[in-house]
Amino acid sequence: MKVLCNVRRCGWHGQTEEVLQAPNPFEPDESLQGCPKCRDVNTIRVACDEPDCWQQTTCGTPTPSGYRQTCGKHL
Repeated sequence: MKVLCNVRRCGWHGQTEEVLQAPNPFEPDESLQGCPKCRDVNTIRVACDEPDCWQQTTCGTPTPSGYRQTCGKHL
């Protein structure tokens, strides 16, 4: 899945496999996600499904081929 860091100064985007994961010290059954570029925690958001679009998703809809998430430009 395409994801991005929502920290404005960072600009990182990539795939979920690249996101840093660590145990949450406050909730042992949960994990924290970190941006591999700026290292901020819990700033990862889902990016639009459209090829070459790295905007944050704003909506989603079920389709015959699966659930689709897009930005406002690609409704």
